[in-house]
Amino acid sequence: MSKNITESIFNSKNNLNDFYPRLAGVVNFDLEREHLFYGRIDNDGDAVYLDDGNLKQIYGGARGTHFAADFVSEAFEDFRKNVRKAANGNMLDNNGVFPTNLKVEKAWGHGDLEYNYNQHINNLYTDFVSNYLQVDRRHATITDQFSFIKEFMRYAIRNAKYFPVTKTGYILSNHCSPFISGLMIEIARERHGLPTNARILSYVKDPNFVFFSNEAKKFGFMIDKNAPWRLVFNLASGQKDRPNVTGAQRFMDRFGVSYDNVFKYYYRKAHLEEMLNLRNLFFSLYDSFYKQFATYEVVDYVKCVKREDTRDLRVISDRKPRNPPLELSGEAYYEYWLKIVLKLRLMEAERPHTNQNFNFFVNEMLDNKRLFGPEAALEYINNLTKGFNVTTFNMKGSYWHGVKESEYQRIRRQALDVASEPNLVQHSVTATKNIK
Repeated sequence: MSKNITESIFNSKNNLNDFYPRLAGVVNFDLEREHLFYGRIDNDGDAVYLDDGNLKQIYGGARGTHFAADFVSEAFEDFRKNVRKAANGNMLDNNGVFPTNLKVEKAWGHGDLEYNYNQHINNLYTDFVSNYLQVDRRHATITDQFSFIKEFMRYAIRNAKYFPVTKTGYILSNHCSPFISGLMIEIARERHGLPTNARILSYVKDPNFVFFSNEAKKFGFMIDKNAPWRLVFNLASGQKDRPNVTGAQRFMDRFGVSYDNVFKYYYRKAHLEEMLNLRNLFFSLYDSFYKQFATYEVVDYVKCVKREDTRDLRVISDRKPRNPPLELSGEAYYEYWLKIVLKLRLMEAERPHTNQNFNFFVNEMLDNKRLFGPEAALEYINNLTKGFNVTTFNMKGSYWHGVKESEYQRIRRQALDVASEPNLVQHSVTATKNIK
């Protein structure tokens, strides 16, 4: 995309701001740029996703069954009833764009992490088999599961910047749906993107817009300025309003959580599961590969003296089924997969490093692992690769790192200090929800 086209897109988006009414206390949410990672990172700047055990069905769905975080589901239900009551009391213009009978068109299901991540990986695998392996007969280098992993790593490293393989990298990429947070609900079937600017204006100029915005705030919701039909739950709203609790905190109280601890109890840190995730992923991919291509052709060129030419000798060989060898067990087993996680995350995060740097990181990572366990090694990797790159299509905003920029930089410096000093690592034993 040319620079002129890019600039025109952003100028067009910025011009929309001129039409937004300035409503007291109402937050204009900007998912496309300033709040790109909202609900996908916690207060530590770590990639997270909602534990599906904390989902609750949202009633009033337009099609199918929809879910959101339990407190979001209850907030929306109360909001929906209130809007309906206002409509029945003739307080709303029934000819407006905003629906007076709110129904859910999109919610968590459109961002189901496991489903979408697996689809993403399947697309990469298809490209790997159909295109990458066909060049220079690379498929012939794969004889067993470990040569498969080696070749797939070469492929993944080449594309890591644009097509991440780790779940952490995927969550922090533009391939991941923001709906994985369980904090967003769309109430209309609308298209997204530049062609929708006219449609956005129709919502902003709607006679019910001011009422809708103010009413949404009461129930803890923000309106996405680039998609006014999208409601975003504001986790921070109402937390300072005790004893008369308002906004999001009114509903979060029902489940014993607050802005300060909701990520701890409701979300899972992706990086702590990365080693197990990649191991299972690579094993699954090789099983699929072996099922499709149990044999491979080896071509050898033989010089024929009598005919004074060269003939190719083709031999069909069998690949080995997946069977982890004994030499890769115990400590070696963990360290093998940790190195894979480290390399992929460095490449995905565009962290510059030489072979010498990488060996240093490996040694430091393994020191952490041997002293404090695999989780400490995964924390080390995360601390090295934490942070996000500003691109043409996003900008630093108020929730860029999950916390203010100054606070994030403090956390970042502390993380790097810990990463370089193994004796400073605070290792904790965690259960299923990353709870100490």
